Amino acid sequence: MRPDVTSTRSERAAAALRRVLDITARVVRGLSVLAKVAAASGAIAWIAWLIDAPPAEADEWVPRLVVLAIALAPPAILFLFLAGLRELLELPDRARALPADVRARAAELRERSAASAEPRGLLGAVVALFRLGRLVLGSREVLTPYAAVTAALRPAILFAALLAAVAAVVEIPVAAIALLLLLLT
Repeated sequence: MRPDVTSTRSERAAAALRRVLDITARVVRGLSVLAKVAAASGAIAWIAWLIDAPPAEADEWVPRLVVLAIALAPPAILFLFLAGLRELLELPDRARALPADVRARAAELRERSAASAEPRGLLGAVVALFRLGRLVLGSREVLTPYAAVTAALRPAILFAALLAAVAAVVEIPVAAIALLLLLLT
């Protein structure tokens, strides 16, 4: 492949990544405001309901807490989704830092493997299995930064966030109407 074709592709990929990050930053700002307003409005309406008609018996707390959980579920889902999007925004910085982390981890693993002799047979397989487990657990800190990004970009999470955003948009006027009704009665 010619160098000019490769540089053109990399430039297009970098431009596409910049566009994705710009859009993501705007989505994060908007959804953050929506989630905060929905959580505040739902909680304020619930507290006003609690003050207006306090539960007389302990049995009445369960439905009230269920209503609070339902009111806070859409903002909670949005906050979880936002955590993944914020991780996506940090991806370029992490990608720049990753090679140094990977090189340091690889050097450490080479030193460990050179220092120990591997037994043969069944015992060697068991020892290798434990080393593999230790390697996977030790490499988690290098790969963990990408876990939230992949979780946020799954179709089910995107769909749940979309539904939560719609529910939050509906929740704000419903909470305002409920507050208004509580004040008028």
